[in-house]
Amino acid sequence: MKSAIQAIYKGKKTLEVSISKDIYYRNISFFYFYEDDKIKEKLIPIAKSESNNFFIYTLSVNNVIFSCEHDYFLYSDMNIQIPIDISYLATLEEFNERYKYSGKLGAIYTKRKTTFRVFSPFAREMKVKIKRKEDLYYRYYTMTRLSCGVYETSIEEDLESYIYMYEAKIFGTIYEVNDPYSFSLSSNGKYSYIVDLAKIKNIDSNIDKLTKLDSKMDYIIYECSVRDMTSKLDIEDKCTYKALTYPIKDKKRDVKLGIDYLESLGVTHIQLMPVLDFYTINEDDPLSQYNWGYDPNFFFVNEGSYSRDPNDPYKRLFELKELISSFHKRDLRVILDVVYNHVFSVSDNPLNILVPNYYFRKNPDGSLSNGSGCGNDIESRHHMARKLIMDSIIHYIKYFDVDGFRFDLMGVLDVDTINIAYQEAKKLKADIFFLGEGWDLWTNLKADEKCSMNNARKVPQVAFFNDRFRDIVKGQTNESQLSIRGYLSGDVNYLDGFKHVMLGSCKPIAFAPLFENPSQSVNYLECHDNNVLYDKLKFCLPLEGDNLIFRRIKMCIMATLFASGIPFFHQGEEIGLSKHGERNSYNKGDFINGFDYSLLKKREELYEFFKQAVILKKYVLSLAKENSVKDISTTEFINLPYGAVLIKYVIGKNVISLIFNPTYEKFTYDFNTYNKLIFSLAGNMDNLDTFCQVAIINEISFSMYIREEE
Repeated sequence: MKSAIQAIYKGKKTLEVSISKDIYYRNISFFYFYEDDKIKEKLIPIAKSESNNFFIYTLSVNNVIFSCEHDYFLYSDMNIQIPIDISYLATLEEFNERYKYSGKLGAIYTKRKTTFRVFSPFAREMKVKIKRKEDLYYRYYTMTRLSCGVYETSIEEDLESYIYMYEAKIFGTIYEVNDPYSFSLSSNGKYSYIVDLAKIKNIDSNIDKLTKLDSKMDYIIYECSVRDMTSKLDIEDKCTYKALTYPIKDKKRDVKLGIDYLESLGVTHIQLMPVLDFYTINEDDPLSQYNWGYDPNFFFVNEGSYSRDPNDPYKRLFELKELISSFHKRDLRVILDVVYNHVFSVSDNPLNILVPNYYFRKNPDGSLSNGSGCGNDIESRHHMARKLIMDSIIHYIKYFDVDGFRFDLMGVLDVDTINIAYQEAKKLKADIFFLGEGWDLWTNLKADEKCSMNNARKVPQVAFFNDRFRDIVKGQTNESQLSIRGYLSGDVNYLDGFKHVMLGSCKPIAFAPLFENPSQSVNYLECHDNNVLYDKLKFCLPLEGDNLIFRRIKMCIMATLFASGIPFFHQGEEIGLSKHGERNSYNKGDFINGFDYSLLKKREELYEFFKQAVILKKYVLSLAKENSVKDISTTEFINLPYGAVLIKYVIGKNVISLIFNPTYEKFTYDFNTYNKLIFSLAGNMDNLDTFCQVAIINEISFSMYIREEE
């Protein structure tokens, strides 16, 4: 919203002055230009215009080089003072080079003193105000400006759990603002808390309980939401970090719930949907609203709506660390889904208040770049924006022992930021894992700078969500294309494409390669976005009943697990959970999004199948290790009748054959030698000594065989 009176430096020695007609009813003939307290020149408008509500004047300033080290303002011919906004400077490379800081920011606590540091080059005054929660009044401390644009001060007393905020004077206006580096907040971010981060670090993370994984190809990722995994349970702490840390019993159905259920799946990584602070849930009444959390606000404190007491300075911090520790105890690594590409609202975000025009990418016309589709993009190339992202990553590794990061809309960020962040993170945790959405987004960034799949070779340690795998295997997911089938939903015209994605999209079969190494391919058919697998199959195969749909889901599970690359599953995919046709359920509530454990008994066969399929994948991986095979990539494809396919893996002396038949046709296949049937639609075979030379291939089925060569 435009202020009643404002003057903005537009670059090229030009000022634009806007004055509301409500407070100044006539044209102004001249202005005095001040630098600090001295008149520099008298300015006659070079252009005048007006809108319905404002008089607008264009001024040319010839004798000034604008700098953050000075105050600038105008006086009108009627002696109205108008501060000048010089935030245009923040868009210039000289500003980015001039104002840098490599040290710690935020409220850095020790028992003896707390040091406060905040980056705000345009501020002419900065104070920190503190108080105990029960005190009526704040104490104010003036901060010292450093040449790099950081303000700092130290208060030599024990300030643990004190409330604090900054008071900044920027372009003549005093702002009360939270610390962008807040390590703890009250509910809804009303104010920041000073906390002792060592107390979080001292909680045992159970990192020693994790089984060593030799390669990213050993990973099996399962995405879920803290809230969704307990929202439909009748327990006191449902929807919280705490509820997901302890065993929950369902005596009626005799099924595993919560963290026990996740452990039972046999996956290696749990990817938590956003747990960093987000905007759109009232943390004092969280169950009255629903949101996934892709609307970030602060990057160093976790979300309060998942805490049992969001107003306690430590509760939410301890609860997240205890959740991660509980996963580690069950041999499950933890990936955080992080949204460093935008913020919910630029205008009232502390980053933009403290350094206007700096943290958010601009288009050539000065408008906000919007590759994220959320109104703004973080300008990750700017030094302090890059530092913010890196510091946040390091914070969650150092204090919470996080094992990986999934970057939302990673194509908004630049390649250098991701590479530098990875190298810094690796210094703390050698097996840290980075993955992200590598879509080529319309952000104002050169194509060769975007951390998109098109530049996968520039970030070789980063894995990308492979939407080509998704669309070829199950079919298109866009609303207008839901009827389009993929290979495993019955369109065998995608056979060569299926071969391509089963090779990690690394070989030129049907398509040009996406990656040089399959460890960069995250193979998935369902995630929180778009229609879930069950709903997609029901839409594109309206005449198939659940029995056939479940057969296809099993085939999809096998393809995801045994394609070259990293398999990824979304909560409930393994039992065909539906979202009742909701394509984008980010705010649709617990009925749509919550995990429905009541289906576990009804679909126990699917649940058991998934577990056995994971065990089989781990068995094949162990077989490969025993034979010093680094990758279980496909050795050969054999085309079968009607568009079915046999995929052959040779591991030492072992030949494994995986047959997919997504059609309604039934046929036989002659192996020319005896093979042992080890897995099929029925899951783990009752008779593990089932041998055959001629296999019967049923409609909509898969089967896996093994033989040992002489």
